[in-house]
Amino acid sequence: MRMSEEFEESAISRLPPRLQEEFFELAGRAAKRVAEELRREKERILELRKHLRFRSIPKGLAKDLRVGVVDGSSSPRLSERLGYRIGVYTGCYMVFDGGEIISDDDEESMAAGYIMTPQTGSSLYTRKLLSLMRTLLERDLALKCMEKYDVDLMIIDGSFYGFRARCSEIKEKEFLGLGSRIVGWELVREIYEKSKRLLDSGKAIGVIKRIRTAAIDGWLLSRNWRMEETLNKNDRSLLRSLMRCGEYFDYRDLLGDRWSYLHYNGLKGWFKEVKRIIKDLSEDRKLEKALGHIDKKLRTQIITDLAPKNSGSEIREEIFREVIGVRRIYVRLSPYAPPTCIELGRGVDLESTLAYLMENANLATGLPFPLDLVDANVSVDRRIAREFADEVEARLLLDQELNAEDVHGEFISINPQKEE
Repeated sequence: MRMSEEFEESAISRLPPRLQEEFFELAGRAAKRVAEELRREKERILELRKHLRFRSIPKGLAKDLRVGVVDGSSSPRLSERLGYRIGVYTGCYMVFDGGEIISDDDEESMAAGYIMTPQTGSSLYTRKLLSLMRTLLERDLALKCMEKYDVDLMIIDGSFYGFRARCSEIKEKEFLGLGSRIVGWELVREIYEKSKRLLDSGKAIGVIKRIRTAAIDGWLLSRNWRMEETLNKNDRSLLRSLMRCGEYFDYRDLLGDRWSYLHYNGLKGWFKEVKRIIKDLSEDRKLEKALGHIDKKLRTQIITDLAPKNSGSEIREEIFREVIGVRRIYVRLSPYAPPTCIELGRGVDLESTLAYLMENANLATGLPFPLDLVDANVSVDRRIAREFADEVEARLLLDQELNAEDVHGEFISINPQKEE
């Protein structure tokens, strides 16, 4: 029988035999430790279920909605050359009218871009810039899609303000690329304003795939102020063990309306500070004092990331309330996949949206099927930045007015042992 030409050798099998054996032994030890941990957690997770409320997704309310979906992607790796640092990004929208895709012939539905900056300074700034440029493209495409097709529901990939993290690192910087000048603050402000337009549209929701929030652990912590009582898992992982397909979980049912999931998540992250602050207080005052402290920490963090320099108190308060007020829920759309985290824009009809998501779920991923389709369209290979840089170099080498040796020298990989 002929072996498939597409067979790919595993990474471990490429190692020397001694290291292969070492890794397999390590995997066995890790499996034993995880098994012990899972057995210990099982009873505690079932006990947690008594405190959580899971609502049923309404049936029979789904309509033939016109739905727009937007996603973007950026090169997982930058191409690091002696002269330049290069990254590329893409964006795409698709529109579904009932079960029919009506955007296939739309030449404006896909777009791409690149950044090409001098090979100096930290690559972390370039990566953040690339991420922000991709987010801006996604926001532009989402707004264009809504206007062009008058959709009933607009699904974006990720959190409305998920771009916020680490904006403070680039906010005051200027990036000088080839013939372009990007001011960090202007870029952050534009993305923020367009994200707010989407949130206020009454039609937009965000689907968040990568979850690190541990607000439920924060809530457990607030009951007895002992870190040992937490489960040390993110919320999606905990809810996967407790939710049934066709149910959804709203943070407000557990945490109330005054403090957000971000406050309880911060309670765990800043617990050492909190514990020191509340240690001499009576039990009935600890929670208010603790969450009040977290509120100040979050306010500083959000304003530092997003507010203009020297902005007034009203603008700063508006930005803080905007970010902290976004509503999040978890929806279990498939029995075979973890629940999906959803952010709801203001004015979105919850029941009809949930009914639509339930009837249009991909059982393999637990995500809305339209989002999986657009993701497949827009995803880029890890090699794309390198190939883009190679193409730029090839075209430059054809320019007879340029010295070929100088061109090649600028585009040599920064690491002579490996291709970047």
